[in-house]
Amino acid sequence: MSIGRERLRSRTATKRRMAPVAVAVMGISAGALGALAAADAQGATSSQPEKKSASTKGATPKDTVTTKPPAIDPTVIEALDRMGTYLREQQEFSVRAETTTDGILESGQKVQFEGNVDMWVSRPNRLRMDITGDQVHRLLFYDGKTFTQYGPDKGYYASFAAPPTINELIERAQERFGIELPLADLFYWGTPKSGLNDVLTAVDLGPANVDGVACEHYALHQKDVDWQIWVADGNIVVPRKLIVTTLRETSQPQHTAVLSWNLRPNLHDSAFTFEPPKGAKPIVFEVVGVSFPKGAPP
Repeated sequence: MSIGRERLRSRTATKRRMAPVAVAVMGISAGALGALAAADAQGATSSQPEKKSASTKGATPKDTVTTKPPAIDPTVIEALDRMGTYLREQQEFSVRAETTTDGILESGQKVQFEGNVDMWVSRPNRLRMDITGDQVHRLLFYDGKTFTQYGPDKGYYASFAAPPTINELIERAQERFGIELPLADLFYWGTPKSGLNDVLTAVDLGPANVDGVACEHYALHQKDVDWQIWVADGNIVVPRKLIVTTLRETSQPQHTAVLSWNLRPNLHDSAFTFEPPKGAKPIVFEVVGVSFPKGAPP
């Protein structure tokens, strides 16, 4: 999924699956526990007089027989597919993401930056974002025809002619202009581009709570990436929290997003159209890997 590409993402099981995890955290495998039980059993019988019996010859303690759970719990994949279906059914919504992102200094020290992303969506071709953080403030507008990015702090804005749908816009912005839109994964869940086929392990960690909302907590692993997702219980099957951990770096930086939703926003088309404020200055997006003759449009 695009989560697996490090962008920034219903409860199907009623039983908690924490026991195997707790065993692993304590550094004792289920097989080791079985071996210890077998050793205890042997020690207990060694103090008793030896009795010859054909019925006990070759017997194996039951505790040494363990069943290894599947690497990918199918109920996790089913739950995420259900969430993706629900998200695609929402024609209008707004969502706020409170984010924390690790950064790595040249010295190798890990630091954190906080921010917020407010997004308003009207499918299939209206999108607006307000991105604020410790070091950034950007406004993004898409009205089905034009995409504009505006930096109110500096007063500059840039636009390009946009394709007719949000999903196509996400791809065009990334591939042609190197712009990765925040929360783009919300538009990929439940589609072949979700990346669930790249998942190597998937575990249901059981019930959890995010800002007072009952959720199910899932942990998944892909090559070079660990990620966790908390999905709301009940009929409103939306993601409430995401954590992505990059494994290929020694410091293993994380990106965390806590999401709050409004599935009945009062949206107007005018909110998605950019009107340059007085004094705002237009500039041109750079096209990734392409040089144009002077004066030629991108």
